[in-house]
Amino acid sequence: MHLFHVPELGMETEELPPDEAHHAMHVLRLAPGIRITLVDGSGGSAEAELVEVTKRGCRIEILNFERRPAERRSTIHLAVAPTKQMDRFEWFLEKAVEIGVDRITPLITQRSERTRMRYDRARKVMVAAMKQSQRRWLPELSPITSLSEFIASSHPDQRYFGWCQGEHPSFMDRYRADRDALVIIGPEGDLSEDEADFLMENGYQAVGIGSSRLRTETAALAACTWMSLAQQR
Repeated sequence: MHLFHVPELGMETEELPPDEAHHAMHVLRLAPGIRITLVDGSGGSAEAELVEVTKRGCRIEILNFERRPAERRSTIHLAVAPTKQMDRFEWFLEKAVEIGVDRITPLITQRSERTRMRYDRARKVMVAAMKQSQRRWLPELSPITSLSEFIASSHPDQRYFGWCQGEHPSFMDRYRADRDALVIIGPEGDLSEDEADFLMENGYQAVGIGSSRLRTETAALAACTWMSLAQQR
């Protein structure tokens, strides 16, 4: 059954959003009478029927609606420096949504080569990944922010950052699946020593992610995968 994203979803919903209607009409070429699945990205889902398909849009009838509990017992938050090549960061966003994550914050650090990104495009990548993987929850994508501003915000007690310099405990040994967690992954050039000191002064623990040097997007996805799978044990 085809799946569509409807942020404001409820029994009273009568139409697909314009972008989803365009996809239904011009890409999938769906006809009236077809049953579809709707999700709002916040645990709500519904089965619906296409009632009318016109140039103005797609009118629907909600057949049933349900709200599901959160996917995980503990939240997963990744703060990641966007890569210079945006397609690599978008690949990470796509795969992280498929695997399972609650929040992603793009982070600006001293060695960042990218300090801007198209939020609308990144969110479309995440919505597409949610639909492709048949998930009911869309992770929060926070605005891009500097490391210092990010650290000033409130975060869970379980806080880590991946760092290539020196020897550090394995993230797999330190992570506890029964507690909310935040993991920071720096840019291609890694976090600086000053940044690492700053993080440790603020209660973050340096950890190793894997036995080899990983690209930014690979390290972030490895951490995401481990946390998601650990919560399923």
